[in-house]
Amino acid sequence: MKGVTLTVNKATGQLLAIVDPLVVDGTLDLKAVEKFIQSSDYNQFFILASAIESLCKQSNDAKASNSLDEQTQVVGEIRDAKVSIKIADDQMSAEMTIESPYSGAISSYNDVIALLHQEGVKRGISKKRINNLLFEASEANSGIEFTNVVARGLPPRDGKTSVLKPLFPNAIDRILQPQEADNNKVDMRDLGNILCVSQKTAVAQRSPPSEGRAGYTVTNSPLIAKTGEWKEIKLGVNTCISPNDENIILATVTGQPKFENEIMNVDDTFQTKGVNVGTGNINYAGAVIVNGDVTESMQVIAKGDITINGFVESATIRAGGDIIITEGAMGKMNEEDCRLHAKGSVFVQHGQGLDIVAGKNLNVRKQLAYSRVKTGGTVTIGDPEKPMGSIFASTIQCGSTLYAGVVGAVSGSSLTVDFSEGVNLLNTRYDSILTALKQLRENNFDHGVKLRELHSKHVPNALINQLNKMDSAFESEKHLLNWLEGIETEMRKAKVAYEKNAKVVAYKELFPGVSIKINKRTWQSNKEYFKSAISLIDGKWQYTPLLK
Repeated sequence: MKGVTLTVNKATGQLLAIVDPLVVDGTLDLKAVEKFIQSSDYNQFFILASAIESLCKQSNDAKASNSLDEQTQVVGEIRDAKVSIKIADDQMSAEMTIESPYSGAISSYNDVIALLHQEGVKRGISKKRINNLLFEASEANSGIEFTNVVARGLPPRDGKTSVLKPLFPNAIDRILQPQEADNNKVDMRDLGNILCVSQKTAVAQRSPPSEGRAGYTVTNSPLIAKTGEWKEIKLGVNTCISPNDENIILATVTGQPKFENEIMNVDDTFQTKGVNVGTGNINYAGAVIVNGDVTESMQVIAKGDITINGFVESATIRAGGDIIITEGAMGKMNEEDCRLHAKGSVFVQHGQGLDIVAGKNLNVRKQLAYSRVKTGGTVTIGDPEKPMGSIFASTIQCGSTLYAGVVGAVSGSSLTVDFSEGVNLLNTRYDSILTALKQLRENNFDHGVKLRELHSKHVPNALINQLNKMDSAFESEKHLLNWLEGIETEMRKAKVAYEKNAKVVAYKELFPGVSIKINKRTWQSNKEYFKSAISLIDGKWQYTPLLK
């Protein structure tokens, strides 16, 4: 810039501007001088705008009076990086803000630590975050601010409540867990012994609540954790609290333990070596264990679990709990006259010609064919950890995923997997909730308007109590509305989750003749697929190969 010279006073670190008024073209102004400094080697200095304005005025006045005196002014200075600390109101975090320097120095990590300690920040400090901020400030242009959390407190974690744990596995869980052989390998054929406990045997134990974990603030104030609470034991059928230990549950009868929904039951158990014409049908109020076969046309009915350590042929098995058949089950082909109906889960080694209804899950260890199945949960053909069994020529109504090794058959025999019933039930419930919610919203709005009108008017003393009752009823209605809105949200999530789990997974092959559907949305297999999953993506059935 003609007539303007910049220089640095090394002793003070100040930027000086020297102006020869008679050499300057025209007059000087703030913007022109600032632009000149920014384009010079001194653009990292902190600019003193008021000093430049003063210099411009002095220079312009001198030029107007034809003065030959040079005008000198400090117009900039070196400034080190500026660091500030802000502690959150709850003292659970601390922010550091750093302004990049004007040709000055960057604070060191130790300088920042000293400042944090000075401000009261003593715990939860992040060295990495501090160094990242220092680096960003050192690489940036002058005067740029960077902010980040550099210290965090540790919230206290309250202790967990006491937990009731079974001391024996449920029969279905024991069957699904192969037993270890002598060489520490798993024997897939050994399904374990059928378990019964004798009277006064401990069947469950309540573990004590945990103490939790204490926390702290960034200022090192301790935060006390609440110790977990003792959860009351809910006794099931044929159980009692031990007189010697209030945390132990004992069986009051000889029977089969069953732990479900945090309640331990011991089903009074009837045992027989087989069910045939000689023994007659069985209808028992507890659990039933059959250590033998169930022959054609016989019935075994129980309110608890039914465990058959043998084979079932064209018989009817109905259980209020689970059905476990350690060998196979078979009915007449295309008649499905072997009926396995359980409110819980069903396990069978292999099956053909079966009519299966399971409120929960179905597990067939080897193969299922020519059968009709309806489950509220998953269908697994094979070992639960690695399903490699086969399923074909059947009709499946499924409440969740079907897992198998081979789905369908080379012959192209028909296999239908239908997920419609579950989603239809959810839709019906959801529509009912929406209808009730809409009506309740309208009613609540109208009631609110009318109550506000009443409160805006003079209410006689004789009617004050009546108005208070109306206010109370209105508040109760609002609580009901909030509760119903929560139910609506849960139902909407349940619908999404159902469609996400509505899929067929074939870990080996999927053959032609397989049909998968939810109402009108249908997928038909017209060729052979290897290692694949058929699932709903964006509302449409899609094939996805299973990668290793």
